[in-house]
Amino acid sequence: MNNLISNFTSMDGRLNRQPWWIGVIILIIVGLIVSWILGLIFGTGVMMNPATLTDPAALSGYVQKAGWVGLITGIILAYPYLAITVKRRHDRNNNGYDAMGLIGLNIVWQLLTALGVLSALSGIGQAISVIIGIYAIYILVVVGFLKGTAGPNQYGPDPLGG
Repeated sequence: MNNLISNFTSMDGRLNRQPWWIGVIILIIVGLIVSWILGLIFGTGVMMNPATLTDPAALSGYVQKAGWVGLITGIILAYPYLAITVKRRHDRNNNGYDAMGLIGLNIVWQLLTALGVLSALSGIGQAISVIIGIYAIYILVVVGFLKGTAGPNQYGPDPLGG
């Protein structure tokens, strides 16, 4: 259990794929719970009122509230996600700045949506969402599916002991 907690609290060392996936599953569950609670607070709830879809002003307001839910959830989960993902990047002999960039972009995007500066419904908003989505897929493939560096590297010993 101590090792599981330290995976979420430190960016030092290396982490192989299995503990990374376990950490991601835990963060997904926590994220769903936090988003559900915040959705109740902000009035976005589990299901959207169908009348919202036909009223552009109501839909824009709903998207803005959902932006706040996403922003707060993202900020809460940013550090634990970065801790496991940077350590996973260390296992691949990389500094992890690309994972930090993804989180930074996502938080800025959520902030712009929450403030109503950009709408996820606009063409620009959709393009930004696609770019962030492609970047997220790249990170997922690199950290979730590719093997780490065999043997020790500059970030520490091989977590698999090889």
